[in-house]
Amino acid sequence: MPLHPNGVHHLAISTRDIKAQIQFFTDVLGGSLKALYWMHGAENTFHGFVELDPQCYVAFVQQPDNPDVRELGLTHAGNPAGAVAAGVMQHVAMNVDTLDDLLALRDRIRSRGVAVFGPMNHGMCQSIYFAGPEGLCLEIATGGAIAARAWLDPEVV
Repeated sequence: MPLHPNGVHHLAISTRDIKAQIQFFTDVLGGSLKALYWMHGAENTFHGFVELDPQCYVAFVQQPDNPDVRELGLTHAGNPAGAVAAGVMQHVAMNVDTLDDLLALRDRIRSRGVAVFGPMNHGMCQSIYFAGPEGLCLEIATGGAIAARAWLDPEVV
């Protein structure tokens, strides 16, 4: 059996306001702060990790030279289908186990004053969409494994 990664350990997101990001991902989304320290080998740079699950983290890197630029279609997609520069995160989708969990989290996010769209039924999953600090385009989905036979479109392949 070939060796390959078995998941995403952490997704590192650049920020100019690590405090706002940590507050959002802990209070609004319910994660827990697991690490916050000076980043190794990077002068004046903070690195923080919020745990979503014991095997999955969202990390933030606040470097003093991070530019304060948010340009739709270049640095930020603005929505889950929006254009953005190649190599830039278009959006990030996090997982919950059930539709009830998705609806409960939607209500929690809304209770913190954040606009939430959905749930939307995509066939392979149901999800909600909302914006995080600094224009992050975020999604939470539920639906289990993707059945390749149902979702590999021969025309697109």
